[in-house]
Amino acid sequence: MEKQVLFTETVKGEGRTYFFDMKEASNGKPYLCITEASKNKEGEFQRNRTFVFEEDFEKFASAVANTMKAYAGLEKAETA
Repeated sequence: MEKQVLFTETVKGEGRTYFFDMKEASNGKPYLCITEASKNKEGEFQRNRTFVFEEDFEKFASAVANTMKAYAGLEKAETA
């Protein structure tokens, strides 16, 4: 049975595309599937996936936010 997609967003980067898919597991709980797709040297698509489960959503979001804050601080330091 195909997992139901509750939400999806695509981010096109330099040479790769990221897919953020919120899906519903067979037990009814949501989970996040992050897929990075890029072409290898032979021109074939490669995919890497990471799954984040509902009980870890807040910790995951916090870690991403903290990482982006640290990155912003590095950017400011480099331009100063």
